[in-house]
Amino acid sequence: MNYGLAITVKEYTTKFLKSVALCFMAFPVLYIVAAALIFDVPAKPCVRILLSPSYYLLCFWATLTGYGLWEMKRWTWYVFLFTNILIVYSNALVVSEYGESNHKLLAFLASTAALIILIFRVGKEVKVPYFLPRIRWWESDPRYRLSAPVAITRENGGHLDGEILDLSMGGCFIKLRTELSQNETITVKFVLFGQVVETPGSVVWRTMSTVTNPKGVGVKFAPLPKVQKKVLKAVTLQLKKISQLYRSSRYLMTQDEFFQKMREMQNEKIVVFQHQDKPHA
Repeated sequence: MNYGLAITVKEYTTKFLKSVALCFMAFPVLYIVAAALIFDVPAKPCVRILLSPSYYLLCFWATLTGYGLWEMKRWTWYVFLFTNILIVYSNALVVSEYGESNHKLLAFLASTAALIILIFRVGKEVKVPYFLPRIRWWESDPRYRLSAPVAITRENGGHLDGEILDLSMGGCFIKLRTELSQNETITVKFVLFGQVVETPGSVVWRTMSTVTNPKGVGVKFAPLPKVQKKVLKAVTLQLKKISQLYRSSRYLMTQDEFFQKMREMQNEKIVVFQHQDKPHA
């Protein structure tokens, strides 16, 4: 079986999301420049804004948001929304107290509209498949990106072929052309590192194909039997090793050494030891 390089959520982020993260981390400088240009704030009021405690509080939340977006932390979506509310409130204060523009209301409405567009645009980036609040069933488990063929069996006996794009102990995201119903019960079967994983699950969310997101379904695994749970755990641990190698050793090895090591780990077959209880005398 062929499968691709496993990476963590952070490596999945797009250039757009990283650019937004950098802008929020540079917020202390960018906000003053934007306020001066958009709301026509003179130099002296800009200094007052810089010296106000509320400005430092706003900068703290904005910088935290930038860090969260860059590192793809699960709490970032909530902090991002809260920070944008603070920015709208701060803009209202700046316009009313310091703005000298002849079109204060228009400038304020334009800045608010830009923030709303940004919220929706960032929401699309983080919606699939990572930290939208409604995907609670696998938030506690690390997820690893890969590319692995998967066979799907439906309750009515139908069979489909798909491609797993990320995997955790709790579920997986499957790239799929065929439509599956919400909450439909299915059985997925795939092979990684020489181990066969076969487990029932249910479709908990679906996505249509977009520029940044493939068409597919999010599958939540049903409680696994003990043996299958050991197999899946061994598989995810191997994916974790590969992702750690990608993060920590990519620039410590030569390019040839790195790809050779990566091929060895991807082709390695793992062994799952199943301990049986000894019969009582």
